[in-house]
Amino acid sequence: MPIVMHLIRLSGPQLSLVARYMLLSIVVTIFGLVALGVLYERFANTLLDRLTGERLNAQVTATASRLSSFLDNRFYQLSALSNHPAMPEFVRQDWYGAADADALLRLEADLPDLYGVLFFDQQDRLIRVVAGQAASGPPYWSGEDWSLDGLPVTQVDNVEIIGPALPRDGRSGWLIARQRIRDAGQGGDASIALHLRLASLTELLGGAGVAGVIEPLLRVPGGVLLDATARPAIASGRLIEGPEILPGWNIVLSVQPGALLEPLVTARIWLYVAAAAILGFILIAFFTLSRRLRHRIDTLLHGANSLAGGDLHYRLPEEQHNDEISRVAHAFNIMAERLNDLISRTVRAEKLAVLGGFATGVAHEVRNPLATMKTTVQALSRQERDPERHLLLTDMEREIDRLSRVTTDLLAYGRPHPPSPKPTPVRELFRQTLSLLRPMAEDRDVALSSVGDSRLLVFADPDQALQILANLGLNALEACSAGGTISLRAESQGEQILITINDDGCGIPPEHLANVRTPFFTLKPSGTGLGLSICQQMAEANLVTMTIASEPGKGTCVSLLFPGPPKPSRQ
Repeated sequence: MPIVMHLIRLSGPQLSLVARYMLLSIVVTIFGLVALGVLYERFANTLLDRLTGERLNAQVTATASRLSSFLDNRFYQLSALSNHPAMPEFVRQDWYGAADADALLRLEADLPDLYGVLFFDQQDRLIRVVAGQAASGPPYWSGEDWSLDGLPVTQVDNVEIIGPALPRDGRSGWLIARQRIRDAGQGGDASIALHLRLASLTELLGGAGVAGVIEPLLRVPGGVLLDATARPAIASGRLIEGPEILPGWNIVLSVQPGALLEPLVTARIWLYVAAAAILGFILIAFFTLSRRLRHRIDTLLHGANSLAGGDLHYRLPEEQHNDEISRVAHAFNIMAERLNDLISRTVRAEKLAVLGGFATGVAHEVRNPLATMKTTVQALSRQERDPERHLLLTDMEREIDRLSRVTTDLLAYGRPHPPSPKPTPVRELFRQTLSLLRPMAEDRDVALSSVGDSRLLVFADPDQALQILANLGLNALEACSAGGTISLRAESQGEQILITINDDGCGIPPEHLANVRTPFFTLKPSGTGLGLSICQQMAEANLVTMTIASEPGKGTCVSLLFPGPPKPSRQ
């Protein structure tokens, strides 16, 4: 694993983080598949060894025991016949004394494993036969083309095993177990033999293998391999030598590893196919994830670049994924909001500092000369008899008053005095506000109204609260045309009091709504741009939240959320 990580690091920065993790996953998957393949091969070889090991050895040993037991029974049968007292008379064809032997031979010859019982002289010539029920063809019904010449001979104690004669020309295979007859007398060295079905011996091989995978065979003298049907077999697989049942006769296992492992090979192929499908799925999933993740990361980068470029109002879209990137986007928006607020406060503090110094200068350098100018103009106006000059002096006095109001606003904004909040009745605030606004409202033909609970109290500086309502009311009057309406409403919201000033005037365009509280920003040709700024400043000083909602052509609604009076502490 450290080598893989080192290779990924060497790939350089041109690979994205997702691509690196995808490469790591692919390498780990490939390593896992290789390890799985190695383990599979070891498992398959171990399985083959076990299948051809202890279990088969036990089966082969049991099969060899059955074959040996079959031969031992035939040897015992042959020994009993050769030692029968009447057998010499039977060979000499002394029928008087051989009746018992004849009956015994016919009984023994009827065994299903025998074709019959044969007798030979000392020159190995066939002299007599006793046919059993399974006997057919030579040497029972004809002696043609039947001979022991060329057949292998195996000596087991005092028994000769002759053969086997393999099946050919539609004839079954056979072998002969022969033994000398005791006290043959004038017959010389006569011998008796059991003519055995070769298939009776090879049939005992059945059950020692696995069909199609492991086949037990019998190797006979001459190296020929016989299957369970006594037919010669061609071994195409791996040969495993088994125990010997007679000299030159032994069991051999023909193992087909391919057939044995065919289910495992098929499983391995499907395993590799499944692994390739999984690898393909991983690639598709990573490519899809990479595209989506790259798109979302690009959005983060665009937001960071926008913020670095000075666009403090840019916000990232917050998707409902609840993952790490969504949390980063949420944190980015919070950071941008706080940064915007911090910069706004810093800029505002700088403006206040500049305006404070500027207001002080205005107070000393402008207001006193304006007062002198106004007194002079008023004196000249009283003495002037020319109507045109009197009108000019009156206009000059009006402009001096306007400059004085601007100076007063600058002083109020630049050097605000701290509030002195106390429980103030809303009813009294509404009464004073309407009294101030009513003359101008009557001139403009605008209707004024107030609605609310007369018992409501707000906790604020009364003078500043009245100034806020009066300034907002004046703005509403200037926005309304003849026949318009302005309403003041007060209602309780828990422990706070909500006061709204609604008008049906011209409204504020959406693109200017965010700037109307900025100092010196105004949409009126004769305004100073300080009215709403002063309202905002006083509202914040009194812990009042002010929000403005407006729609061009339909009017404006300003909401003021005042704190309620504190509850008396319990002693």
